[in-house]
Amino acid sequence: MPLRPREFVQHLTPYEWEAMASDVAAAAGIRESEVVRFDTNTAAWPPAAWEQTVLDVPRLPVNEYPHPSNEPLRSALAGRFGVAPEQVVVTCGADEALFLVATAYLGPGRAGVVADPSFSMFGVVTEAAGGRLVKVPVDEDWQLPLAPVLAAAREPSVGVVWLCSPSNPTGRTLADDFVPTLLRELPDVAVVVDEAYAEISGCSIAELVLEAPNGILIRTFSKGYGLAGARVGYVVSNAEVATTLETLRLPQNMTAFGIAAACRALEDQAGLQARVASIVAERTRFSQELAARGWQLVPSSANFLLGSPPRPALEVAAWLQGAGLIVRTYPRHPRLKDWLRVTVRAPEEDDRLLARLDALTRASRDLSQRER
Repeated sequence: MPLRPREFVQHLTPYEWEAMASDVAAAAGIRESEVVRFDTNTAAWPPAAWEQTVLDVPRLPVNEYPHPSNEPLRSALAGRFGVAPEQVVVTCGADEALFLVATAYLGPGRAGVVADPSFSMFGVVTEAAGGRLVKVPVDEDWQLPLAPVLAAAREPSVGVVWLCSPSNPTGRTLADDFVPTLLRELPDVAVVVDEAYAEISGCSIAELVLEAPNGILIRTFSKGYGLAGARVGYVVSNAEVATTLETLRLPQNMTAFGIAAACRALEDQAGLQARVASIVAERTRFSQELAARGWQLVPSSANFLLGSPPRPALEVAAWLQGAGLIVRTYPRHPRLKDWLRVTVRAPEEDDRLLARLDALTRASRDLSQRER
């Protein structure tokens, strides 16, 4: 008899990726290094303080385990937020942080409330913990409405409200009164605010979240700091919540390299601001270029754009992928099926995508003329 997992595991919805770069390269007849991922919202440049990090590598004690609490990064983060080190939990990317929260505050018979659409990992970790997901649709302006969220979260089974600001995939930030109202009105619910793109947006409600006993802040070094490959995230909350999550966290969840790289990046705030300025400037240019090509775009505060192209979204995505350019698609989502999420990357990479879009327009025009 084959091994049988727990019943709920058999019905989990796994995280979905676009095509692998190696497969795209083979199909396009190009080198894998020429493939550009516009679907992962990662940075196009080396991480902040990268040169110094490289110099650190030969001196890292990789023959030993890192500090049990991932020092000195934990204390450095605590200093940035003005909290005690015991209020910080360093995790293997923000994904582990989300999983720890779900494990602690969800499970069979419990539910998590989330925007629809929102970051798909919220659903993954909720279901992986045995809980169920309650979705609240965003409004016509892609904003999450407060009243329906409050109504959904007041159900006794709800243990967590999952929020991200700026939101993935829309790039919209939450209204000013949104999180304070939830924190006040839902004292028995964990209000989780994922600020993965806070460094890019320049907008954070960390102070408000950390003042509340039910507030949990989650951040990552993957986006603004450009350290996606190092897998460094963290949770900041009150000492009770942090202790709970630290108890669940697997020991030695980080690498010596990840800790060192994050510490260097955290020290280099000037480098971070220069990187963010470049991203924001390119976001403005890129959005203008897409709009000039007939794309309908959602205003974004992140390093990506959600847009509806003038041609069918899947057709455009396939055309781009034929040249090694991978964008994020949502073919099974009723609200997003005609939309694509496109990462803002380096100008020369964005120009490759724009040129490929122009080639599609020319090819379509030529075909139309031949058919007349």
